[in-house]
This record gives sequence, structure tokens and C-alpha cells, in this order.
Amino acid sequence: MGETSEAGAAARPAGRPHSTEGFFDGKSPRVVYALGLTFTVFLLILDFVSGARISFALFYLMPLGLVTWNLGRRAGIGTALICTVTTLIADIVRPGAVHDLVPYWNALGRFAVFIAFAVLLATLKETLVAQGQRVEREHEVSSGLREMNEVKDTLLHAVSHDLKGPLAGIIGAMSTIRRGNELQLTGDEVESLYQMIEQSGRKMNRLIDDMLDLERLDRGQVQPEREPTDVGEMVRRVAREAPGMDTHPVRIDGEQLLANIDPAKVERIVENLLVNAGRHTPGGTPVHVSVRTSDDGIMLVIEDEGPGVPEELKSTLFDPFRQGPTAAGRGVGIGLSLVRSFAELHGGSADIEDRDGGGARFVVMLPCEVKPLEPAGARLRAV
Repeated sequence: MGETSEAGAAARPAGRPHSTEGFFDGKSPRVVYALGLTFTVFLLILDFVSGARISFALFYLMPLGLVTWNLGRRAGIGTALICTVTTLIADIVRPGAVHDLVPYWNALGRFAVFIAFAVLLATLKETLVAQGQRVEREHEVSSGLREMNEVKDTLLHAVSHDLKGPLAGIIGAMSTIRRGNELQLTGDEVESLYQMIEQSGRKMNRLIDDMLDLERLDRGQVQPEREPTDVGEMVRRVAREAPGMDTHPVRIDGEQLLANIDPAKVERIVENLLVNAGRHTPGGTPVHVSVRTSDDGIMLVIEDEGPGVPEELKSTLFDPFRQGPTAAGRGVGIGLSLVRSFAELHGGSADIEDRDGGGARFVVMLPCEVKPLEPAGARLRAV
């Protein structure tokens, strides 16, 4: 154990006084020393005034305990020496004192008692601090295990619902197609079943890609593959193909730009934000997308006119496996986490704000080299 009762005292800069705990928390050690010395001098005066009739030797354990508990073993041993010298002075100078070897032998015995008391008290304090640290570590471990259990439950939920649902659709559609002659299916009905299979397969593939990308990002195995990209055309195409957006009009506005970005990652950013807007807003709610140049790259803004995001969720909304209370249907909750991760992969950021007039406003900053495709002021048509 260390010389002081403070956790982490070993890492304290040299020459800087350590702080005290409990009642003296935040006060300078000099204050504790001063109180201990004052108490000791007060006892010396009482010893002198009382003469040989009363001994206050045991009361010296009080200032000794005060200093030892707050400042640690080394300070306690020093105080034990001071208290011993003080009691010896009292034994020698008070009226009726006997001037022989007895006061010195008594002082030696008291010094042994004081040292033992200081060591035991410091050991007790160090043990309590160690136990407290162990409890905190165990609490952190248990919290981590609970979080891992929640992640496991989320992944099981993703497998049982978000993968099983599309898989059931594929199996059902294939079973129906196989019985096409018996059911006398029309060409349009067969085509509709093929579309269902394709959509279900894409949904499964998108979920698996999200989960794999999240794992690769955690390991630092993903790097941006930049190439000049027509951002406006890319945004329009993603808006047309984004799942679940057929009931939400998407309005796109902004400058037509050629930006040096990773197109696959930025497509995922736009798609995930659009899908998020569709999931958290009623059908028919417009979604607005704007593309702008910024000081060092481009800025993507996706806004919806839905209920918005509660203030208490904004700080954790980009964490993996987090979902807002207005999610329509069940999901895994990693789309927004990938949005921020892909933005940071470009050296940028992703943030959420309140939209003027109500709703949520997601702002993605992507540092990159930008060139205009058309004269300044050219506008993108709405989808």
C-alpha cells in the first residue's frame, strides 16, 4: 500500500500536496496538520496545568488519528513522534514532575503505542479504500456484463425478427411461385412475388452489411476509398431506392457538386438517414435533403417534419443499438451509429438538431476536395 490513504496517490505530481477526504475533503494538508498541532498544544497545556494528578496521554490519540486518517501512514508516524515528544515535555516540566529515567521510559512506551495506533489506523483506511475501489471495479464489470447482455439480446432480436421476417417472405413467395400453375397466377402476380423476394433479400443483405461494417469499424479495418463523385446525382438515386420511402416525399435541394468522397460510404449515410426519417415519421411526412459546400468540404442536411427527437436522447442517438421511442416497427438500431462512423471516417462529423418548425435535422460534415459541376446557383430538382 502507499504512504497515503488517497487512491491514485502514486500518480500525483511531485511536490504537489495531496488532498484529504471526508470532512476535510478539498482542504490543504496544512489545515489538517495545523488542527492536529493545535490540539496537541492544547493537551500539553492541560497536562501542564493538571500537574501530576491527571495524565492526558491517551487523548493524544485524537490528533494522531485525525492526521493519520486524512493524510496517511507517513504523516501519522511523524505525528506520533510529535505527540511523544509533547507528552515527554509535559512529564518533565509540569509541577511535581520526577526528573529521572521514568518519564523517558514512559515516552518510549507511548511512542510504541502511538506508532502501532497510526499503522493500524492507516492500514484500516487503506483497506477500506481498496475495498471501495474493488466494489467500483465490480460495479463496472457488472455494468459491462449487463451492457453485453443487452447487446446479445439485441442481436438475437435482429436474427429472430429483422432476418427471420424477410426470410419468411422469401420462403412464402417461393412456395407460392412453385404452386403457380395450381393457383393460376398471372404474370403481374408472379412479378410481384419476385419483387418481394428481391426486396426481402436486399433487406437481409443491408442488415448483415450494417452489422459487419460496425464490427470492422470497431477494429479499425475500414478506410475511405475516395473518388470524384456527383453528390447530387447520388443523393437523388439513393432517395429513389431507399426502402420505406415510397410514402414520404423527398425534396432535394442544393448545389451540384463533384466531391472527392467514398461514394459507397456516403450512400449509406444518406440511405440510413432517409430510412431513419421514414421510420420515425407518419406516412406522407416530407423529408428534405440539401447539399451544400462548407469551408473544407460538403455539408449534407436531412430534415423531417416529424415529432423530433427528445432532448434526453440526443447525446446517445448515434450509439450502437439505440432507438428512439417513435420507431415504426422494430429494428436493430445501428444505422445512425454507422452514419457518424462513416462521417468520422472522412474526418467529418454527424450531429442532430431541432428543425425550425418542428422535426429533426441531421447535419453531416464531410471534409473533401470539391469542384462545381455547374455554375454557382444551379439547383437540384426535387424527387
